[in-house]
Amino acid sequence: MNTQKFLKLKKYLFMISIIFLFVSFFHLVFIYLYEDSKTVPVSWWTITEWLVWNFPSLNPVKNLSWNNQYIISLLYKSLLKYDLKENKIIWDLAKCDISSLVNIECYINEDAKWSNWEKVTAEDVYLTYQLIINTNSNIILNSLLEGTKIEYKENIITFKNNKNDVNFLNVFFQPILSKEVINSLSKENIFWNFPTTWWIYSWDFVISSVNSDLTIWVSKIILDKNEFVNKWNISKVILNIFPDVNTFLKNKQSVNIFNDENNIVWWSIPRLWSFKYTLPQYVWLFINQNKITDINFRNYILNKINSNNLVDLLWKENFQIVNNPYLTEKTLEKETQIKNFESIMKSLWYNKKSKFIADLVPKTEQVITEEILTEENTETELTIDKFQSDSNIIKSPTYVDKYNFVTKWDILLEWIANNNIDEIFINEYKLTWYKKWESNFFYRISENLWNLKEWENNYKIYFSTNWNKELKEEINFLYYKDKEKLKEKEAEFIKKLHTDSKKTEIENNLEKEKKSEEKPIINQDEFEKINKLDENIYYDKDLNPYTLRLYYLNTEKELEQTAYFIKNSLKELWIETEIIPFDLNSVSKILSNKDDYDMILTWVNLWYFKFNIFPYFHSSQSKSWYNFSNIKKTSLDLLLEELKSNMVSEEKSNEIQEKIIDILRDEQVIKTLYTPKINLLVDKNIKNNTNYNTLPNKNLRSYILNSAYIKEEKIINFENKNIINFIKFIVKKLYE
Repeated sequence: MNTQKFLKLKKYLFMISIIFLFVSFFHLVFIYLYEDSKTVPVSWWTITEWLVWNFPSLNPVKNLSWNNQYIISLLYKSLLKYDLKENKIIWDLAKCDISSLVNIECYINEDAKWSNWEKVTAEDVYLTYQLIINTNSNIILNSLLEGTKIEYKENIITFKNNKNDVNFLNVFFQPILSKEVINSLSKENIFWNFPTTWWIYSWDFVISSVNSDLTIWVSKIILDKNEFVNKWNISKVILNIFPDVNTFLKNKQSVNIFNDENNIVWWSIPRLWSFKYTLPQYVWLFINQNKITDINFRNYILNKINSNNLVDLLWKENFQIVNNPYLTEKTLEKETQIKNFESIMKSLWYNKKSKFIADLVPKTEQVITEEILTEENTETELTIDKFQSDSNIIKSPTYVDKYNFVTKWDILLEWIANNNIDEIFINEYKLTWYKKWESNFFYRISENLWNLKEWENNYKIYFSTNWNKELKEEINFLYYKDKEKLKEKEAEFIKKLHTDSKKTEIENNLEKEKKSEEKPIINQDEFEKINKLDENIYYDKDLNPYTLRLYYLNTEKELEQTAYFIKNSLKELWIETEIIPFDLNSVSKILSNKDDYDMILTWVNLWYFKFNIFPYFHSSQSKSWYNFSNIKKTSLDLLLEELKSNMVSEEKSNEIQEKIIDILRDEQVIKTLYTPKINLLVDKNIKNNTNYNTLPNKNLRSYILNSAYIKEEKIINFENKNIINFIKFIVKKLYE
């Protein structure tokens, strides 16, 4: 019996060995065959990109919105293009000599073709630019082409102009149209929309069809790969265009690619990778040096605006701090030379209330006042008890007094109101949600709402009945996040209350003395006028508070937030700031009256030539152009001219940029703040997409996908695959 079991076990072990040997053999063969195989993408797949937008005009001769430009960049070539892989500008439809920016000669490439397989000619290029010049359909391009003479002969086209400016090269990014297309255009096409059926293109894709799906309210533009283009592995791109955000969000689970510029999707779809990129556009704060002439004062203002705190407020995941106009690490910040800000204000003939009172009161009285105040300040222990009182009308929280010392940054206050109150005001702010006959009302004080700042916060509550506005209560919150600092500042605050109380007592005594004399010691009206001033604000001789006028471009929510952040930052220096929004249509008006503002907060976009900041700082641009700071400095002008007039080497360019940064740091007329990080969301099933941290233009996001594919396969190299080489392969692996 035992013998039979042994034989049976032996048989099973033998069979297992055979199977193991068989599997091992085929495994070795598999490794051998695929050892030098190549993984290649499988072409002819479709990707889908989603846009929230109106249907595009597809008109390449107009100054276009971003999405229009992006779609057109997939359809048309230009003379010039930006190569992200090489990180430089290269020639596309032609090869051009730009050794002289005033006389540029271009030779059309022999292999440049239209989608109907006809060659691109110099005449096509010439007629495209003539169309723009003659119709004035693109104002920006027309301004660059002004005074330019364009000629062509055979396959050569030349551009002669009097602008020795690298910015002129922007005209070479204009999409080129064929002669056949230009001759078929109507006036409506030129100024509005291009047809979507039968058209001639020169770039990677052509429009094959356009349709709409009314069930989900989406328009679809289907792009097929141009027949003579080989670089893309994707054969078809479908652009889904949704009319609004809500319609898009209902269908977002089907997204393959989405440029989430406004953070609509965020990270709500795990299937999508998030690639963040920045553009050479960022927010600048310009200081008008004609209005703020003192460099030390400009230095104090700029240093007070903390970029780190600002980006934290806006959300640092979506914004990147910018240190200087050239997007390098070198900072524009400069250490403050004069440590006492009050001395700077005095040099500008601005003083605080105490100085005006001191000038008004006779010297003998000043001595008495100082002595009494000194005695008050040397008391062993000062308390707030004699100034403190409970709130009469606050219901919640119950601990609120006239003076409150807190570290909590968000507090909800509930006041009890009479039923017949018409309106309620907190300082000058009217509670819009309060309705008559309500028995109570709420008011939230919070850092996030900009109505609670570190140091003293004063709130006056007014009840208005029958148009009669009456002060009902005044409360104060001394707020600091740090408990130790709060304790220190609380002691200072209590000391100040005692000092002010003693001052008031002295002033009342002086007033009584004046009444007993034939001639008053001081001008009582003037004294009362001065006494009503805020102790911390700076005033001129006419008692007008020092106020800065800050204009900000009101195109993005974060620009408004930044303007209020600057206002609150300068408030810590006790400088009042009037913030004034403006739109793009108002820029020319602002430029024509540069004495109207002290500071300007705006976007700046440097496009492909990010080193060319000539328009913003050259003396020639100060009168009516974009030199918002009105800086005029010969040494700076020479450096800016050298950069804009020549395509200098990268090493030389960097050297010039360093010198420019040094001058701007010394002058303290600008602060570069931040640039947004834009989310490009890409389906994880799309392989080989390349992530670029910075794009010179949003159109170039197509580079991230131009080598992408969805499926791949392995190609076996069967050359020299035989038994002898197989044995050599095994021996080699054994001795590795």
